Order: sequence, then structure tokens, then C-alpha cells
Amino acid sequence: MTCKKETGLTLVEMLIALVLGLFVTAVIITVFSTNVRSSTENIKMIRLNQELRGVMTMMVDELKRTGHSADATNSDFMSDINFTSTCARYSYDEDKSSIRETDERFGFRLNVNTIEWSSNATSSGCTGGLWSEITDPNLALITTLDFDVTGSVNTGGVTGVTAVTTTTGVSVYDVTITLTGTTDLPHSSAANDPRRTITETVRIRNEDPKD
Repeated sequence: MTCKKETGLTLVEMLIALVLGLFVTAVIITVFSTNVRSSTENIKMIRLNQELRGVMTMMVDELKRTGHSADATNSDFMSDINFTSTCARYSYDEDKSSIRETDERFGFRLNVNTIEWSSNATSSGCTGGLWSEITDPNLALITTLDFDVTGSVNTGGVTGVTAVTTTTGVSVYDVTITLTGTTDLPHSSAANDPRRTITETVRIRNEDPKD
């Protein structure tokens, strides 16, 4: 009776196959993790851009309404405007009553990495009234909100807004808004987190003729 010699893998061959299998698995996991991280970062950046664009659009649209009154001779709404480097106060005749009411004083300000909007201000300052967050800190941390109102005081009592037209007639004011935000990436330090800056200039018409 003849016995057949059995063949199989040696211990060395098994170890080599195991190492190769682990290497291939590690490569696949690394590629997968990189793709997931890249997708997460792209989504965060898209959301950051959308958040900045959304709030910028709101500020521009709102500020364009500054000074509007159903009564063209009423200058109360325009005289209520007030800008600082990080805050804008403005007013317009929302209910078309030609009377400036408390809930017709509005504002934007930067407060602890969020932009807040007020629709109920007791004064033209940036501390009174009710303020609500209009940016989500989970999507964007706002680091800069700047209203460039470089200029001198005009005859309507508006502080720091330069009138494009300084002679008699309708005055036009240019206000440049700079908005910067950052988002927290899981694989990046706070100092290296990406940030975006957008800038727009708003032209505000003053229906109250200059003196």
C-alpha cells in the first residue's frame, strides 16, 4: 500500500499571507477614512459658506431699507441710524404709519462668535432691546463683523457715514460690510481651522435732503 504525501502551507507561508492581508486591510481602511474625512470637511466648508452668504444677504437687504418712511418729509427714521465698527443700528417705517415706533428700530451686532439681530430696540445703541442669534455656531464661528463707516458727521446727525452726494438733494451713503467666519474641523487645531471672508458694500439712500 502506497501512502500519498500530504501537502499544505507552512507556518512561514501562513505568516506571510497574514501580513499581506493585514497590509491590504490597512490600506483600504486608510483610504476609506481619508475619503470620509474629506467629505466631512467639504460639507462643513459648504455649510460655512452658506451661513456667511445667508447672513450677509439678510444684512444687505435690511440696511437698504434704512430711513424709509411712508411720509417723505419725515426724517426721524433716517436720523435714527447709528454705526460702530461691530454694530449697525437702523430704522424704517415697517407698518407705513410714518411714526417711528419701538419695534421699528433694528440692528445687527457681533456677540461671542455669533451675529445677532434686534427688532425691538429702546434706543439707537447696541445694548438695549431684544437680540436673537441669526447664525449657528455649530456651522460658523463669526470672528469678524465690520461696518466700514469712515467719514465725518453729516447734517442729519448720522455718525461716521460718508455721503456720496454732499450737496443739496438726496444723499447716498456707502457702508462696506466685512464678514469673516471659521468652522471647526475634527482633524485640525483651532489655529489652523479654515476661514472665509466676504465683503459687500451697501448703498443707503437718505430721502431727507441735505441742508
